[in-house]
Amino acid sequence: MSSFRPTATQYGRRLCFLVALCLGLLGFTSASAAAAPNPQPKTPKVKPASAKKNAQLAVCPGQTFSRPFEAFGDSNYYTLVDGSEFEEGLEGWELANGAEVVEEELPDGSTGGVLDLPSGAYAVSPPVCVTLQYPTARSWSRTIEGGGGISVGVRYAGSKSDSGNGKKVGQLDAKTNEGWLLSHPFNVQPQITGSEEGVREVRFTIANSTKDGLFQFSGLYVDPRMR
Repeated sequence: MSSFRPTATQYGRRLCFLVALCLGLLGFTSASAAAAPNPQPKTPKVKPASAKKNAQLAVCPGQTFSRPFEAFGDSNYYTLVDGSEFEEGLEGWELANGAEVVEEELPDGSTGGVLDLPSGAYAVSPPVCVTLQYPTARSWSRTIEGGGGISVGVRYAGSKSDSGNGKKVGQLDAKTNEGWLLSHPFNVQPQITGSEEGVREVRFTIANSTKDGLFQFSGLYVDPRMR
């Protein structure tokens, strides 16, 4: 009875075939991964703080607090600037040079109003009460066209910053088609009106000063305690 035993040459051919197959599959997987978008996590629905926690944090009357960025590793409590999610019209916001509220997908995946900012457009928030213990803020933005991002400024009542786009405190940059991106915390500089503790009013300016960019903005949250 004869038996078949593969020769060294046949082993070599099989080995080369398997190596080529593995490399081909690896290349296909890498190409697919490179082509796939890098989705950003969506913010969950924001749960308000308890009545006890609100009472502890509320230096300014009428403010309520939540942890909107807990899913992103930020467990700080924040208060939402009135109307900055554009759920019920402008709510005291002033829009200029083509800025408008449009219906789009929100950072949490639902649909609602967002601030649309073509080139040269800007918006000014209603007055917001802050103290020296309100040092930072965060917000959402996304780039539709171009680059350069959204400029955030502050206008403190009774100070030199209270005109035009105010004093720049942040730049919200994102790449086209990257989706909604959460900003890094930016300093709202309450010390502009002095080092004495106490309440003061600030209006935020959200501006597109680029020549050809188109950006969108949603949700401006101020941190009530330095951590």
